[in-house]
Amino acid sequence: MAIQTKKMKVLLDTSPLADANALRGVGMYTRSLAEYLEKEENIKVKRSGDKDKDFQPDLIHYPFFDLFISTLPLVKSKPTVVTIHDVIPLLYPKQYEPGLKGTIKLKKQKLALNTVKAVITDSKTSKRDIHQHLGVPIDKIHVVYLAANPKLKKPEKKIVNKVIKKYQLPEKYILYVGDINYNKNLPQLIKSLRFLPEKIKLVLVGKNFKEQNIPEWRWVKAQVTMSEVEKRVIYLNEILGDADQELSAIYAQAEVYVQPSLYEGFGLPVLEAMQCKTPVVSSNQGSLPEVGGAFALYTQPEAEKMAQRVEEILKWDTKKRKQAIKNAYNWSQIFSWKKTVQATIKVYEQILS
Repeated sequence: MAIQTKKMKVLLDTSPLADANALRGVGMYTRSLAEYLEKEENIKVKRSGDKDKDFQPDLIHYPFFDLFISTLPLVKSKPTVVTIHDVIPLLYPKQYEPGLKGTIKLKKQKLALNTVKAVITDSKTSKRDIHQHLGVPIDKIHVVYLAANPKLKKPEKKIVNKVIKKYQLPEKYILYVGDINYNKNLPQLIKSLRFLPEKIKLVLVGKNFKEQNIPEWRWVKAQVTMSEVEKRVIYLNEILGDADQELSAIYAQAEVYVQPSLYEGFGLPVLEAMQCKTPVVSSNQGSLPEVGGAFALYTQPEAEKMAQRVEEILKWDTKKRKQAIKNAYNWSQIFSWKKTVQATIKVYEQILS
């Protein structure tokens, strides 16, 4: 007779799925973590919004940590795990000023971290910075790599053609997918167009590529004007997070995907582009070399140097491009959400043992 093992009971805070984080990376992480944990036979998961008064968790996992908002309780009723994706605002304090309230909340959040059993983060780079800037003991921080959405993959030609027509995509373009925060370094990416052939356009995908009264958008607009590339930049702000086929087609049709960031805690678009069989140029900052491995072309995050790397790819012959794409695709498949969840469960087991 088979011996039944007791199921580990995990309460997962899914509040990021009910606010503005739902369409951001935090929402994607929370959603995927919940879905894949629920597939595990020896885990019983309760989402924080579910009504089940009889559920007594063995541990609580907070998949989001905000530096300047109280997202982690000071008093904990159960062993607690928290995921901290990065500490970017602490690395660029002039660009991410917290104000008085934010400074007070940061102190409270640091206090709340003192009694967590474990911190999960996305990269070795983030592990180092969390230890340095939040004072979390290094042996309490566990690196668990993320994975791209498995639904993002190179689609059939007819789907690609349909998306090209719908969004009037240019014949040849480099691509960026993401937000417009300071660390994304978009002005340098825009400026890089000046050093690329006139026929190469830039497609920017993200919900914040629209008219708005914030400094980040003003930086984007100012750089477009200064670089005189108004007719070469295309903004796509209506691609929703669940539009997998459309986003896959936009990735797949690009000549090159460029990640120009000054810093990333992980950098999912690098893996997404590789999955969609598009070559990647990436800055050599933060965790990006961890994510892209030997299969992206790295550069300093400066316009002319980025353009030089893009030019290298544009000059590849068919054979070289095909082989590079194959190698990068194989690398992207090393990352999977099953592995992410298995590594997360190991952290759970460690703190409960």
